[in-house]
Amino acid sequence: MITLSFKTVKTVINGQTLEYQDIFSPVVNIVEVKPEDAVDLFRKTKQLFDEAGIQFALTFGSLLGAVREGGLIKGDEDVDLCIWDEDKLLNNIIPLYQKGLKVCRMDRGYLYSFKMDDRCYIDVYILRKFRGLKRFPWSLYCLSINGCAVPKKFFTGWQEIEFAGEKCLCPEHPERLLEFWYGSDWRIPQNKKGIYNVRPVEFIVRCKKRFVAFVARILRIK
Repeated sequence: MITLSFKTVKTVINGQTLEYQDIFSPVVNIVEVKPEDAVDLFRKTKQLFDEAGIQFALTFGSLLGAVREGGLIKGDEDVDLCIWDEDKLLNNIIPLYQKGLKVCRMDRGYLYSFKMDDRCYIDVYILRKFRGLKRFPWSLYCLSINGCAVPKKFFTGWQEIEFAGEKCLCPEHPERLLEFWYGSDWRIPQNKKGIYNVRPVEFIVRCKKRFVAFVARILRIK
């Protein structure tokens, strides 16, 4: 069972007040999630999202597991989805809660987490345009997912993939996105208990170096 710390939060959505238990300090030694619990939560989420018309796609570790292993990565601690219509999700937060899919984290513009009980939870990331001038020129070339830069070219189309016995959307050519996130050896399972770190920061650093080199060539600065 996952052991988490919570705090009570009140929020108002469409004039209705929702009080929920918000995850604010995950305990370091989280126990491995049982695959059947994660699958049950995913199927319940898919059912309720479909009923509400909330489109989603697999992302991060769940996309990696679906492509490489046909399901959950052994030792993974949650299920990762992304959506691109945050307003629709927000408008359905209370109905979802009433149907048993309880929000337990709301970081607007970035990440929402849901649970049915305390056995596991599911992360729903927001795929959106960058906001604010501080992200220029990344906003011309990239989208934001959980605040990280990902080139738009990886999200120009969608296809169906099977995950936990269900048909789900994922980006077209998911192998290319997985290589961008996890490196050229993404097909080789790593001994990381299901935890894989994406490389968006490295991507931005590489881009900055290339940009500096480009400007230096133009200005003929060694």
